[in-house]
Amino acid sequence: MAGSPVLAFWNRQITVMRGTEADEFGDETDVGTPYYTGIPAALAETTDVVFDAATQRQQVIRSVTCIVPAWADIVDTDTIQDQFTGYFYLIESMQAEPGIGYYPAPKRLSLRLRSGVSIASD
Repeated sequence: MAGSPVLAFWNRQITVMRGTEADEFGDETDVGTPYYTGIPAALAETTDVVFDAATQRQQVIRSVTCIVPAWADIVDTDTIQDQFTGYFYLIESMQAEPGIGYYPAPKRLSLRLRSGVSIASD
């Protein structure tokens, strides 16, 4: 996986939203409530160029990648909010980065932008 130089710097703080919550109309939302705030993170949009054998063309795959410390309690059903931009993200995949083995490796999250969302909406 191609890395972004921006991911070497903890350039953001994120909020982890967990659980469900009912809005003012009684409808359940899976955005949840803030569970953790102020988690340092490296957040960047990354691009990869891959060859699509079916169409015989190169395709540009754009994704948002987030690196968080190993101690961050994040599960794949959480919603992540970038505190700087206010954007909300769904977690598509989560894996540990390669490490030297002495310390827990940081987590690499592949994210998808979630539009039309606020803390109390779905």
